[in-house]
Amino acid sequence: MLTAKTEQGKLIVLTPELERERLRKWRKLRLFFCPLCNFRVQLKVGDITIPHFAHLKDSACLTLFSEGESQSHLLGKQQLYAFFQKHAELVDLEPFLKLVSQRPDILVTTQSESIPIEFQCSSIPVADIESRSAGYRSIGMKPIWILQTPAKFSTLPVGVGTFHFSRFHESFLTYTSPEGYLLLTYNPKTERFHYYTSLIHVAGKRYIGIHRTLPLAMQVFPFAQPKTPSELEIHRYVALYLSMRNQFVQSRVLLNKRGVKDPFLRMCYELRVIPANLPKWIGLPVLFSESFREHDCEWQLAFLYYLRRNGISFRTVSSSQVRKYVSRLEEPSEEKVKACIAYRDFLVSASVDSCQNGTVIDEEKIIQLITERLLAKRYEN
Repeated sequence: MLTAKTEQGKLIVLTPELERERLRKWRKLRLFFCPLCNFRVQLKVGDITIPHFAHLKDSACLTLFSEGESQSHLLGKQQLYAFFQKHAELVDLEPFLKLVSQRPDILVTTQSESIPIEFQCSSIPVADIESRSAGYRSIGMKPIWILQTPAKFSTLPVGVGTFHFSRFHESFLTYTSPEGYLLLTYNPKTERFHYYTSLIHVAGKRYIGIHRTLPLAMQVFPFAQPKTPSELEIHRYVALYLSMRNQFVQSRVLLNKRGVKDPFLRMCYELRVIPANLPKWIGLPVLFSESFREHDCEWQLAFLYYLRRNGISFRTVSSSQVRKYVSRLEEPSEEKVKACIAYRDFLVSASVDSCQNGTVIDEEKIIQLITERLLAKRYEN
């Protein structure tokens, strides 16, 4: 912990400005107590580790979940605490919220709200993140989770690129309009925020997005929001998307060992579509397609296959029929319904009549689709 009480009840916050020699004198002359349980805590001052308080062995204090923190976590909390003190009226470090028995890293109080700040450095179950967030929301607070910048991300070049996010990383994604999906991380070693913005899900763990960095000294609160992609950046998105689409098709054709037993190849066979020459209008980045974990080629081909098997044309398929199709998927959702409807609308606008249709989809059309995905105001916070 970075906070403790003195014998007189004064709250002590261990900030970088407190010199180690001064703290070593305190350790000899003063007693410190946990702000919650009021039992003795030790002031630990090493030559390398960040000074901190720790409960004595066998303590049963409810705040013990905050101990055993990494040096990066302690350093990040100190830096973020100092940052918020410059930008908010009231900032508390490691406060205990009795109503939900939770202790955020930092609590920022403005004229209109109290905001719990969680700086997450270690991997924890996604269910724990959701549970803690639900606890804060139950008392009218909207938490902000800041992920420590993963080492493999911190050295990535800035600009448009591809990223691989785990389920854990995805749990920190937020959506704002019109900026789109965003992952905000912080690196306490370099004192820089890393933004991964305007994210488009391609398949599985793969995303296309923009990496930007911002020094802590230049950050503001509420946090700075990145600009929407420029025309040049959108063209880079298109090039990456088409390249990854081509890689997907080639991998399914050249590396597949199941032949027509593979569902994707089987559907191509029954639809009389040559996989290597998959029409460009199968596998497009339409609105809401991020609701599918599969590549756009896969879920769109499966949708077309369903329509063919049930004798339904692109032009006549109704929203209720689309909803019926989605309800049979492994993880149905309203967003998947919207994705299928958006794809249907595209097929109609492009005058596609059948899987053998020779409609040509040029790069300008894909630019338009990706622009719509990046700039569309689809959700409200």
